[in-house]
Amino acid sequence: MIRRHIARRIGLPLQDLVTGTSIVDTFRFLMESQYWDSERMEEYRLAKLKNIVAHAYRSVPFYREEFDRVKLRPGDIASMDDLQKIPVVTREMLRSRNLDFVSAGSSMRGIRIGKTGGTTGAPVLVYKDQSDRTFTWASYYRWYKWMGLDMGSSSLTLWGARDVTRTRPADVLKTTFTNLIQNAIVINSFRLNKENMSRVVNKINSARPAIIKGYLSSLLFLAEYMEENNLELTYTPVALSSTTETLLPHHRIFLEKVFRAPMYDQYGCGEVSAIAYECPHHNGLHITQEHVITEIVDENGIPVSHSGNVIVTNLDNYIMPFIRYLNGDVATPSVKECSCGVNQPLLVSVDGRSGDTITLKDGAKVHGVFFTDILYEKGILSDRIQRFQVYQIVSGEIEFRIESHVAADEALDTMIYNALKKYFNRVDIVRKARCRRGRPRDAYKQLPRA
Repeated sequence: MIRRHIARRIGLPLQDLVTGTSIVDTFRFLMESQYWDSERMEEYRLAKLKNIVAHAYRSVPFYREEFDRVKLRPGDIASMDDLQKIPVVTREMLRSRNLDFVSAGSSMRGIRIGKTGGTTGAPVLVYKDQSDRTFTWASYYRWYKWMGLDMGSSSLTLWGARDVTRTRPADVLKTTFTNLIQNAIVINSFRLNKENMSRVVNKINSARPAIIKGYLSSLLFLAEYMEENNLELTYTPVALSSTTETLLPHHRIFLEKVFRAPMYDQYGCGEVSAIAYECPHHNGLHITQEHVITEIVDENGIPVSHSGNVIVTNLDNYIMPFIRYLNGDVATPSVKECSCGVNQPLLVSVDGRSGDTITLKDGAKVHGVFFTDILYEKGILSDRIQRFQVYQIVSGEIEFRIESHVAADEALDTMIYNALKKYFNRVDIVRKARCRRGRPRDAYKQLPRA
């Protein structure tokens, strides 16, 4: 209770004071704006869009060149529909001209620099200013409220170390102090293994955090260990949350069963952050309209109502604007309104990466969710299969790799083969032994993935 009070009354205000953010005030604003009618929200977003476009043209080398190339001026963006006049930005453009996306002549005071894209190509630098971080964190704490938490609620996070290969004493001291005043416990998931897993469970039962969160793979690894060793939590958390990897239906069912708490999904990307969050009604993920404009389009850039490529526009980051950025994700929009009362449009699901496609025998290309849907409908996805890989060299042929504790399960393998064979000329079922941290021992791309 004391740490919760410290986090609410001291931790966040102190963070705003030290870093120059305004998270507390923006959180209050977002708690009001989530109920705005569509017309008022449209006016607010259009004003922010005009401002960021004018700034990008004036100060960012890449956007000035792109606008000049298509003979576009900031004044031409007079409505939300005019957004589509702006050329799409790809990850390849960002990678090849990384620093040309940075606002020229801007102060670096209060700017945070991170890296993204390391698993799919050379990492790129991403600059984020106080405004961007303010709306990211404020929307995150609004999500806390949706889950029945508040800004000072205790948390335990399974997360990777900031510096994998080095840990300076000053960094350790800073992290310890930050976690203390934010009522947070962070466990280094890079060091998570079966030898220390029981201590992690004991830590959770001792600290009794209101929310348990982290990498999906780390949460699954912990849950699998608990189930295999008949370990249970001695209390009921308010919420669970995963990030980085795609949360699929069978993951949700399994984690909720083991931890006896509701699972909440979220969606963001390293370049933009805070794109969408799930509310207690679990009808999809609410798009953070005050922070981003999200478009779902087909291969020709035409808006679609089914699964399509994600284009995001960050309305808050002035040091490194991302305007109509094709981030490589695939998602499905919803036309339904959520019964929770929040007037934010929904994404039905985030379906994976656009590059993660498999070609069927008839030439059709599908994403990883294609496989989870089939196996789930057939009742095959269960505690026996939490993760799998689909590997393809030849169109119409696949190697279906199952991560498993057991060397063989002929009945299950036959069920999988029969479920997939109608779509492929050849299906090879291969079992992969699980490594110490619950991940496959090979380096092949896992499908589906976030």
